[in-house]
Amino acid sequence: MSLTLTYTIKPEEHGTSILNFLKKQEISKKAIVATKHRGGDLQVNGEHQTVRYVLQTNDELKIIFPPEERSAGLAPYELPLDIIFEDDYLLVVNKPAGIPTIPSIRHPYETLANALVHYYNQQKIESTIHFVNRLDRDTSGLLVVAKYRHIHHLMTKDVKQIKRKYYTLVKGHLTISGTVEAPIGRLQEGNVKRGVREDGDHAVTHYRVIERQGENTLIECELETGRTHQIRVHMDYLGHPLIGDTLYDDQALILEDGHLLHSYYVRFIHPITKETYEFQTDLPKRFSI
Repeated sequence: MSLTLTYTIKPEEHGTSILNFLKKQEISKKAIVATKHRGGDLQVNGEHQTVRYVLQTNDELKIIFPPEERSAGLAPYELPLDIIFEDDYLLVVNKPAGIPTIPSIRHPYETLANALVHYYNQQKIESTIHFVNRLDRDTSGLLVVAKYRHIHHLMTKDVKQIKRKYYTLVKGHLTISGTVEAPIGRLQEGNVKRGVREDGDHAVTHYRVIERQGENTLIECELETGRTHQIRVHMDYLGHPLIGDTLYDDQALILEDGHLLHSYYVRFIHPITKETYEFQTDLPKRFSI
């Protein structure tokens, strides 16, 4: 199945063309053109119409988006998924540590994206994979997935409305909660490692001390921006690298599932229902070291 959206025309929308109505619903021109030429349809009261059709009060307008083409290299991979929430438009998945979010040269196949392709095939969802947020391979926790390109567009046009919180265990004793506002950029072209540098991208991380665990500190981090490796870089910048983070700490404890970072909380406004949704998970057992 592909994405289908249905609208009942209100009195104040009487006399509006389908084209102008769809623009007000933030359906892009590209999506409208694709609907016409790639197997979708526009229907009013069950009959095909063009974008020039003038809508009347109580008309039922249905836009049927065309099936989305997937990359030929995105092969299905069978992996049990911990799905926290699902409706016709979105998924919230609890990703385990050690699984990459998307394929790469080093990990071309056994990723969460490939696992979702397998799931989509089972559910007959004719779409490719649209992650609203991403997590590093060794970071576990909540990922929001838009089932269709248009839903992803609606979710990401204002990413600041998506609130994310993380648990992490860091080296040393942090005693005061605070905020790190320090720009992040690549340390070297072609190298995955990031660092705080003056010419980097604006980055803000709020952190709250939860408890001391031996020589380490459990903290909660809330992202105001979403830079690559942001929490890892900012905690290292404070002198408290993540436990198990071998990229940013030369003396890191080597853990089977990698660094201890878990995306435990997410809140967002649903792009279709406009309701606020929030989800959270418990601290993973792997944090008990």
